[in-house]
Amino acid sequence: MTMNHAMAEELILPESDPWKPCDLRGVFPDAVSTELFRDIGGAIGTMLPPSSRVVVAGDFRLSTPALKHALAEGLLATGVDVLDAGQGPTPLAYFTASRVNADAVLIVTASHNPASHNGLKLMLGSSPTTPEQLAKIRALTIKRAFRPGSGHREEINLLQDYERTLLKRWNHLHANGPGQVVLDAGNGAWSEIAPEIFRRLGFDVTCISCVIDGNFPDRSPDCSRASNLTRLSGAVAEQPDSIGIAWDGDGDRVAFVDEEGIFVSPDEIAILLTHAVLEEQDKTGSANRRIVVDIKSSDLVRRAIEQLRGIPLLERTGHAFMRGRMVVEQALMGLDACGHYFFEELNGGDDGLFAALFILDLLQQKGLSLAQLRRGLPQIFAMPELRIPTESLTFSRAVDALTAAFPEAGILKIDGLRFTLKDGVVLVRESGTEAVLSLRIEGFDARSHERILAQCMLSLPEVAAQVHRELQDITAH
Repeated sequence: MTMNHAMAEELILPESDPWKPCDLRGVFPDAVSTELFRDIGGAIGTMLPPSSRVVVAGDFRLSTPALKHALAEGLLATGVDVLDAGQGPTPLAYFTASRVNADAVLIVTASHNPASHNGLKLMLGSSPTTPEQLAKIRALTIKRAFRPGSGHREEINLLQDYERTLLKRWNHLHANGPGQVVLDAGNGAWSEIAPEIFRRLGFDVTCISCVIDGNFPDRSPDCSRASNLTRLSGAVAEQPDSIGIAWDGDGDRVAFVDEEGIFVSPDEIAILLTHAVLEEQDKTGSANRRIVVDIKSSDLVRRAIEQLRGIPLLERTGHAFMRGRMVVEQALMGLDACGHYFFEELNGGDDGLFAALFILDLLQQKGLSLAQLRRGLPQIFAMPELRIPTESLTFSRAVDALTAAFPEAGILKIDGLRFTLKDGVVLVRESGTEAVLSLRIEGFDARSHERILAQCMLSLPEVAAQVHRELQDITAH
């Protein structure tokens, strides 16, 4: 039983509470409403000093303009100045906030969630919002004791500045004759910007789903699952020597399909990036070899970092936790299990377009195709992430059963429980976004994976049917 799949998290949020550990997500207008966002604006504005400057932006979901307007109203009513950055990719909003030295950036987006959802990503200052900060915002929102004031609103558009910066950074790709790319923006935020940038860098560009549509008619806005990229895989396979690149709804996640039409998992991309950045550190003699790793990532990612004399820093799943650790540790890179890639060069931030160009640069430097690099990687022996409703299996029940099943394991409690065995890893954690448990089962070879999987199914019969369905789906594909 040998499998190599993305361990991706597809967020379908049935619960009504939109407040997550470090952001907001929920169905519009039931869980996420204009009234709520107006009060959130009031709460954040009250927390900030008067005359603070806040960048407000959003993606292209149909509900985003109304929510963004309400959020700005709440901020303005507390005496905070709003820099309205319009609608666009989340990385552009972060870029804008950094360039104007804003006191906060608020982005109306539900990222890769379904079209019926919306939410809020936010940073106060230069670091991601912590659970403690969000709890304070929530308490103020509920209390509705906002500071009165009258702020000033200004429209701001730094797209051309962003494009010039990106083109200058990657201009050498043009000189080296970059080749063919198939771009799948998923009707999301990169639909218009990304093709133009690739063309200006000299790429031969084919576009699919590059028409902005907040209904996401062509595919799910989640690009981290191979099943959502079948159209891209087919288009790439029809074009010899091309590479497929896909983004999520707001553009901070990226996924890749090689020239054979095969989805390259985030774990595989993470290992390729690890080799690239640590080999560059060897050339420069830099002592910084710290790389932040999502605890949901394959253990093979951690081992690859150590084999190259890097320092893997396991971190809790989630954008805010990963980016926060990047900033604190001043790490080289952050590797997320669902397609976020964080760079020291971006002050610890992530950018799906920047990451795509980084991979293309790597291919040029190696003189190899993505398929050739993929085939040179060690195989990952793991099931796709199992997501189990908590009504079927509680966290405490799973922990008790797995602790009894693997008494010899080392246990790490960063995010749920990570059982480290001599020949594999088992991770069980509670989702921060919905009422499910996440279960990751990995072996270091085929035999150990089969043994650990069998032991988990014996100890947790609740997951056996789901495992069998996953295996049937893998066999079918």
